[in-house]
Amino acid sequence: MGQSLAIDDTLKLFISLLSILNPLGVIPIFITFTDHFSEDKVKSIATSCAVTVSMTLILSLLVGQRMLNFFGISLASFSIGGGILIFMMAIQMVSAKTASQKLNDKEKSNLDPNEIGIVPLAIPLLAGPGTISQAIIYSNKLQSGAYWLGALLVVLVIGLFIKFVFQNSRFLGKKLGTIGLNVMTRIMGLIILSLSIEIIASGIRDILPALGRL
Repeated sequence: MGQSLAIDDTLKLFISLLSILNPLGVIPIFITFTDHFSEDKVKSIATSCAVTVSMTLILSLLVGQRMLNFFGISLASFSIGGGILIFMMAIQMVSAKTASQKLNDKEKSNLDPNEIGIVPLAIPLLAGPGTISQAIIYSNKLQSGAYWLGALLVVLVIGLFIKFVFQNSRFLGKKLGTIGLNVMTRIMGLIILSLSIEIIASGIRDILPALGRL
């Protein structure tokens, strides 16, 4: 029973993180940043981006609960706040808002060709506040080896997927086109919109008994 629950939760983590990260939706931005780069340079940027996202997720899973404890924030409160943040992201995705809107004008003008795989592609376009919030919320469940193994496998698969998508971004961009990418973004937006409501509802359920004891 416990192992089956771990598998179900791991699958939910994979779907939620992949939807929030939405690497397919970042393809147009990636192509814009790497338009004049060689194939080898594109592969190098794709790799650095995938590694950075993976390390960010692992760090969030490792220290997420400790960080909440340090600041005296309950998981219920963080779930409500994180759920609202993810909800706002989902609304933007359903509206097919572009990922470039996560960058301000100063960030766009100061892009370093040698570091764009890390900033801004990995952070904040992919591993932004919503992604980190989801990882921190899930970190509370990491109480057994099965959950840890599942979480690490999710991070590994997501990292490999990001690397594959960006290495083949020019081909995928042509095949999917603007309409295809927008459709994918809207579908993922609907998924995380539903997820955000579940996170908020869970946080409210957990915080109401605590409020009653005050």
